Amino acid sequence: MVGFETGRVGQSEALLGAWLLAIAGFVDAVAFVVLQGSFVAFMSGNTTILGSSSANGHWHPASLSAVLIALFFAGNVGGAALVRYAGRAAHRLLMVSIAAVILVGTIVANTVSPMAGLVVTAIAAGLINSALAAKTDVHVGLTYVTGTLVKAAHQLVEGVGSDRPWAWSKTLGFWAVFAGGAVVGGAAFSKLGTAALWCAVGLALVACVLPHRTDSPTTVGR
Repeated sequence: MVGFETGRVGQSEALLGAWLLAIAGFVDAVAFVVLQGSFVAFMSGNTTILGSSSANGHWHPASLSAVLIALFFAGNVGGAALVRYAGRAAHRLLMVSIAAVILVGTIVANTVSPMAGLVVTAIAAGLINSALAAKTDVHVGLTYVTGTLVKAAHQLVEGVGSDRPWAWSKTLGFWAVFAGGAVVGGAAFSKLGTAALWCAVGLALVACVLPHRTDSPTTVGR
């Protein structure tokens, strides 16, 4: 019975990880257009923009990238603090925080400034990366899709001749989910503009009720 429950826990975390990745991909695609080439979930890209723009004296994109990196980092710090100090309530608090930040960003984007609203969502992207960062069966860095591709490649090679030849496909699936979220986000933005972010709010609210390992009795006392 324990083995069965453990399997269910792993499946619930894979579902949650995929759902959060889809949200991140959706929002990042909208941000890419609104922020004219900057990201809210891809800090490697923002770091390159920061360095290149600074070197060439293009201070607006450099400063925007710096702000996005700082907010993403702050979101990760906040998420890590919840995971460490909030106990069994940490997961639900994280999900609610993600939904709340995306909601605030959506309201700001649609009433005050599209750019300011999307900048706010960088905090949510940071929180998403903390959601499954510890004690989880999902061993990929969520929005760090470069690392996901690297891990899938290594698993593919390690799986040759082993009893798990297709383990890499599950990891690669997380990349595909992020890409799919970006496709949907880009398409939604082309039709709805920043109002498309309300879809991300809805997805984030659904994440608040998705099952998680803390819902399983097998995690009690661990």
